[in-house]
Amino acid sequence: MTRKTRTVAIALVTSLTLTVAKAIVGLVTMSMAVLASALDSLMDFISMTINFAAVRTAEMPADEKHQFGHGKAESIAGLFQAALIAVSASFLIYQAFGRILRGYALQDEALGIAIIVIAMVASGLLANMMKRAGQRTNSLALTAGALNYGADVWTNAGVLVALGLEKWASVRNADPIISILISLYVVASAVRIGRDSVSELMDRSLPRDMIEVVDSCIRKHGPRIKGYHRLRTRRVGSEKHIEFHVEVDRKLSFEEAHVLTEAVIADIERTIPGSQVTVHTDPA
Repeated sequence: MTRKTRTVAIALVTSLTLTVAKAIVGLVTMSMAVLASALDSLMDFISMTINFAAVRTAEMPADEKHQFGHGKAESIAGLFQAALIAVSASFLIYQAFGRILRGYALQDEALGIAIIVIAMVASGLLANMMKRAGQRTNSLALTAGALNYGADVWTNAGVLVALGLEKWASVRNADPIISILISLYVVASAVRIGRDSVSELMDRSLPRDMIEVVDSCIRKHGPRIKGYHRLRTRRVGSEKHIEFHVEVDRKLSFEEAHVLTEAVIADIERTIPGSQVTVHTDPA
């Protein structure tokens, strides 16, 4: 099992455990905020299930029908996650407004506070683990998961505030109001995940700082390299595809030009992890 799949598997088990625990406590306490957090954890579980399948698919080697690999499976998973999270958060907002209008009564808030504190710690550890794994493997799915669990820390903190205000300050409607704020925060996170997924599916070019790295790697091999043109970049899952034409001194032999081109390719792939470089050599 690779680092990516192992990370997702851990998140999968944790999300399922938190979902069941929060749902039970939410029903016992009758807290809308705890139930909102339980639904959020359920979405995490569903998202991680999708991520697990997407990561396994993305790690499959390129074949005759998918010559650039299967990396975009992660982007499709991220887009699906974003839609799922946004719909569930919208439903929670609807339910919270209904509770404000109908009224409610919380029970045994201390139990709710205990499970939410546990959930905060677990979410924080998962967010940190997935963020590190996402950075090391350049995985959009893991990065999206890290954002999701990072948001969970804040949503759980909001639930704590709601329960505390209801229990000790007797602030009416704190529970549904904070659940609405939590849901809006979750929607904002979903929009970010969806935007990143669409950008990758649309073959958006790599960030400017990476383009500058490519430029630096090419120009450091001067003066035998006179320039370059037709630079095209895109990202497919954790892979970064870079293509360009390099202009070499026309006095070089075919073999010298080939060796020089291979040196440029090796330099870029070493400097930008996960990159696959394709270069066409032209006489300057």
